[in-house]
Amino acid sequence: MTSSEELAPDDVIDRMSRSWRELRRGPAAAFVRDQLFGIGTDALEPTQIDVLDLLVQRPDWRMNELAAALRVDPSTVTRTLQRMELAGLAGRSPDRHDGRAITVHITTIGRDCQGMVAARRRAIIGQILTEFDDEDRQRLVVLLERFIAGANEYAGVMSDASLADERVADRPGADELRSMTPGPAATAAG
Repeated sequence: MTSSEELAPDDVIDRMSRSWRELRRGPAAAFVRDQLFGIGTDALEPTQIDVLDLLVQRPDWRMNELAAALRVDPSTVTRTLQRMELAGLAGRSPDRHDGRAITVHITTIGRDCQGMVAARRRAIIGQILTEFDDEDRQRLVVLLERFIAGANEYAGVMSDASLADERVADRPGADELRSMTPGPAATAAG
């Protein structure tokens, strides 16, 4: 498609939906995941790398801070950290200021591992972007960041069901969205 071709709004949405699915589930996704995290019993889990990416940012994190930053349930962080401790990637200890709280820190092995994955990530993305000129790379980054911001805004709007109707009322397609949102009976049924 050339830049002068115009897609119909439904075509844009359909193509974006397919692209999203391909990013998550396509053959490239599995290949890149294996390149980043390894394969077999020594492979890292994506969540472990997410934790390491946070742990390199500061010396100590409380468990609830990690869970909030990762947007997961604290029990997920607990299970992930148990595996990370066994692998020598992270450690937990009592908080220096509040002995009742637990803080998490990265180990030397974890720091080395995070650095290796970050370097791989940069190399892979750099290689993928070689087909783009500088202007397209910058435009892609800006548009992708805007798309993510829009997805986050949408998730924030829809995460509080009691306010969802009020917040989306003025958006295009709000009536259609409300009619597709399952009610309590549908949600309970699965």
